[in-house]
Amino acid sequence: MKNILIHFLSFFWTLTSGSQTIFYDQLDIKSGLPSSVVYDIFQDSKGFIWIATDEGLLKYNGFDFKSYSHPDLHAKSGSNIKEDTWGRIWYQTFDGFLFFVDRTGQMQTFTQKNNIGFVNFVITNQYLIKTTWDGIEVRDIKTLKIKKEIKIPEIQTSFLEVCDDEIIFGNHNTQSISLKNWNRKNVKNEAIKIAPKILSFRKQNNLYFLTQESDFKCKLYQFSKNNFLPVASINIDNNIQNFEIIDGTIWISTKKGVHAYTMKGEELLFTSRLPAEDISKVFKDINNVYWFTSLSKGIFIIKNFNTWELQLPNEKFNTITSDGNQLFVSSSSGKILALDAELNHKVYWKNQDSHPIYYLNFNADSRFNFFSANGFYVLNKKDKKVTHFNSAVKQIIPYENNSFLTTGTGFVNTIATHPTIEWKDNILTNIRGKSIVFDKTSKQIIVATNNGLLALKNGKPHSITYRNKTLFIKSLIPENQRIIALSNQGELFEIKRNTIQKIKSKRLFTLLKKDQNQTLLVDKNTVFRLKNDKITKLFSVGKFLKIKDLLSFKRNYFVVTEDKIIRIDKENSFENSYQKPKIILENIWVNEKNVSIHNQKLKASENDIQINFDVLNFNFDSDYQLVYRINGALKNLNHNSKNIKLISLAPEQYFIEIGIQNKNTSQIEFIHSLSFEILPPFWKRTWFLVGSIALLSTISFFIYRWKIKQIKTKNEKAIEKLTLENNLKESRLQLIKSQMNPHFFFNAINNIQSYIFTNETKEAATYLSKFSKLTRKILEFSDVDSISLKEEIAALQLYLELQQMRFKDLKFEITYGTISNLEQIKIPTMLFQPYVENAILHGLSHSSRDKKLKIAFQWQAPNLLIGTIYDNGIGRVKSAALNQLNTSKPKSFATKANLERIMLLNKDQYQIEVEYQDLYDDNLESSGTLVTIKIKV
Repeated sequence: MKNILIHFLSFFWTLTSGSQTIFYDQLDIKSGLPSSVVYDIFQDSKGFIWIATDEGLLKYNGFDFKSYSHPDLHAKSGSNIKEDTWGRIWYQTFDGFLFFVDRTGQMQTFTQKNNIGFVNFVITNQYLIKTTWDGIEVRDIKTLKIKKEIKIPEIQTSFLEVCDDEIIFGNHNTQSISLKNWNRKNVKNEAIKIAPKILSFRKQNNLYFLTQESDFKCKLYQFSKNNFLPVASINIDNNIQNFEIIDGTIWISTKKGVHAYTMKGEELLFTSRLPAEDISKVFKDINNVYWFTSLSKGIFIIKNFNTWELQLPNEKFNTITSDGNQLFVSSSSGKILALDAELNHKVYWKNQDSHPIYYLNFNADSRFNFFSANGFYVLNKKDKKVTHFNSAVKQIIPYENNSFLTTGTGFVNTIATHPTIEWKDNILTNIRGKSIVFDKTSKQIIVATNNGLLALKNGKPHSITYRNKTLFIKSLIPENQRIIALSNQGELFEIKRNTIQKIKSKRLFTLLKKDQNQTLLVDKNTVFRLKNDKITKLFSVGKFLKIKDLLSFKRNYFVVTEDKIIRIDKENSFENSYQKPKIILENIWVNEKNVSIHNQKLKASENDIQINFDVLNFNFDSDYQLVYRINGALKNLNHNSKNIKLISLAPEQYFIEIGIQNKNTSQIEFIHSLSFEILPPFWKRTWFLVGSIALLSTISFFIYRWKIKQIKTKNEKAIEKLTLENNLKESRLQLIKSQMNPHFFFNAINNIQSYIFTNETKEAATYLSKFSKLTRKILEFSDVDSISLKEEIAALQLYLELQQMRFKDLKFEITYGTISNLEQIKIPTMLFQPYVENAILHGLSHSSRDKKLKIAFQWQAPNLLIGTIYDNGIGRVKSAALNQLNTSKPKSFATKANLERIMLLNKDQYQIEVEYQDLYDDNLESSGTLVTIKIKV
């Protein structure tokens, strides 16, 4: 009896009350806050949280922080965050300078002179009102241009407010200025006149003042109709730093914590459980969540004042269990703490070597408690006697005949507690067991090991696989007629008689727990209930906390994190404060230009679209997945995503929806939608295709006509060429015919005959030889269109030699100057012969003088051949007169044929010119003829 009394007194002596505090989440440097010194907090009309720190102004969306800066922002520290009717966020540095963030997200300022320092400024629907050393400055809120400057020499004021269209300012002396007529008057202020400290607070149309005396006592006044009406007297033992009135509760911030009072000045009981830190402001957001800013530890966030937590210095917690009457929590220092429902606690058992205790089970047996530390312990609840085994037990469950199944490093065993505590059957060895259950339906043991999931029946193990793949399970619990398994990857499975199916869920879980008659699941910081494969969310804890263990006890859930034990009321959890994420469209960029595209038609080249947005989600747990749907195709977005990039979109109509998908129900709610059309390039549009077809048809028609005309012209040219060729052939035949003139032949034959009759055989033979050579050449030339200049000269030489034998007084010479390439110069066949023949027949044959004939060729660069035929005959005039008188003289038609031939040649490939020059002596008597022939070869 004495021992029981001592133990009872010891228990209550070790119980501590007052160490419990209201559970809060925290934003500090660890969670991304740039500084732990926070002066002010504000929520704008969109829902963003704005935070003033000693590192400047920040915007918080529930995920991350965005900081703002400006070249003129020399002192970053400040406060007094406000929003105007144009959506601009204002911020005042402690030097008294004002800055604002415009709707494009850029920080701006304006020229400010004679700042009086950090005195409150006021924003109304029309005005921006601030103090300077010269008085009060009133600016138009839209243009920020000065509307009115109210000169007040040597102004001194500790507050500046607006109430009922009047500016209220002052300290020991209080004045008001009408915003209608700018009249200034004094205000009776006896109530606040002698107070050492005066703080003002404006809520909607109500203006309050809190004064503090030198003995720390405070008085609250409401300003109404130019009077300070007393509201409440408040006893406090610290210097006040700030105050707010929220939902009829007065919140006063001090260096040693925050205090809450009724409007009658009565302190609320939960004040003692609030964070005892250097608090600068209390703020409640639109989700009814309270934010407490501090000057040393960032921001404390409280969602429910009925949710408590317990922290112990230098203690880290591992697991929690219950024997039905008390809670027991193990720690990393080797202690087991006993707790009641109010989180009062004491040390229940302590490991002498301070080895961490990582497993507790105090409800498997009514007589014994089981736990694991540096071995396995069985503690008799009655006499506290401990039995220790050198085994690393991970789990123990009731089995049969006063025995228990255990698994751990290297084994699956049974242990008996009656009549003595001892190991019994060694069922399986050489495995690393993690969790174990006994399936009563199939009468088999299922154990999760490092080698996969095994089923043991009649001492024989066999593997349980899923789709022929080994499953690595870390937790197993029985539920009705099935076994629930949690894999190492966080997936859920159902096992029924060695068949295994996957339980569908969009979440991956970290903990599976059997608690009384319910199955609980944990996803990092959020707790769910599993019932008939339906997963229901119960509650979440701090955003930056991780749940290690939990159970339900009486009317509460108790959650263990690394350094906290949290009590959450089942009937009054803080889940009602959660709201769905809010997606805010900021702007849309098309080809890196900010434009509006909703219901617009874009060019084919405007096909790079970026939709920029921000997401507000202050929920501790990410219940929702960001999604978007483009033309029916659903796509997920990362929760950190701030934009949707659509690159090189094809021309078509687009309909885009942006929304959130509930991870628990898979339901989707689309919040924003926009549609636009990217037009095809002009060459793919109907008007262009129709016009192109018409134009192509027209062009094709004209090409067809042009082609027909071209073919016709080509045919005409071909016909002309054929005609030319025929004419050339005819002219060549005519030349041959002229060159084979019967008169010439008769003369030649008569000459040969004359030589024979006169017995001049040598001359006859010579003449005959030359005649035959000339005849052969003429016949050879008839088959070709051109000959070399050398061949032309040779033919002329033969012809003139024959004529010389006829005309004894004929003297001729053929010269070609410095022309060395006679074989390479090609000219029309026998072009010069007809003109030589004419010179002899019509000029020299009638002359009584010595007959002279000179043929000269010369080359004129680059490609001009000039041939001249000179004779000293009677000339063309006398010859023509003789031809008319002597009609019996044979007529030469070679000249006419040659002229026609030259005309045809000039149309084809040559450029030939023939010039005649009649020569006269000093007495104007005809002295011969000069024919000049120019050929471009």
